[in-house]
Amino acid sequence: MIKKVLFIFSFFLLPALPLFFYLKTAGFAFDTYTLSMIFGVFAFMLVCGQFFLAGRPAIAVKALGQKALISLHSTAPVIILILALAHKLLKERNGFGDDTFQARFGSVAWWIFAIVIVFASLFMANTFWLKIPFLKNLKTFVYKKTGLTYKGARLMHNITVLAGIAILIHVFLASSSDVQVNPVGFAIMAFWMLFSLIVYFNYRLKGRNIKGK
Repeated sequence: MIKKVLFIFSFFLLPALPLFFYLKTAGFAFDTYTLSMIFGVFAFMLVCGQFFLAGRPAIAVKALGQKALISLHSTAPVIILILALAHKLLKERNGFGDDTFQARFGSVAWWIFAIVIVFASLFMANTFWLKIPFLKNLKTFVYKKTGLTYKGARLMHNITVLAGIAILIHVFLASSSDVQVNPVGFAIMAFWMLFSLIVYFNYRLKGRNIKGK
């Protein structure tokens, strides 16, 4: 139980590490712009965490157990979408439009995650709302009419990798990530994304060794 609590605590606290350096570039001021930065950093780091959890690393499996790991992996995306949306709205409030090259990458990532979450919730996850007759019948109908299989649905779920790349580009192009003023903050963010993707792809290439997955 202690390992589980510590892992979850660390999982959600890890974004504070790069955030310190981003706040430093903003002079540790507390305003809506800084708040948007906080939401953005947390959203990005949690996205990386999704790939890390999807890779079923031994440290996560031992600390959480398979059921809790899947639960965390299924819950975090909702938090990510809320944080990312709050980040976007606050940026717009500070005069940053969504018509720039950098902003578009962030929007693309948000929509990909939103679509994948809805898709996974309806056609992959064994969630409580699938006990609702209409949604249960919808899932059965889609699988039957399209020939969709769980393996096929899982492949479609992997489109989140594109969202991960898009959001990394979004962060790289952000003024607060300028390596001349914030090299450490961005380096931490980039390293966590790349490391998490390596864990994820390693798991996919070697196959699922966890029983039932």
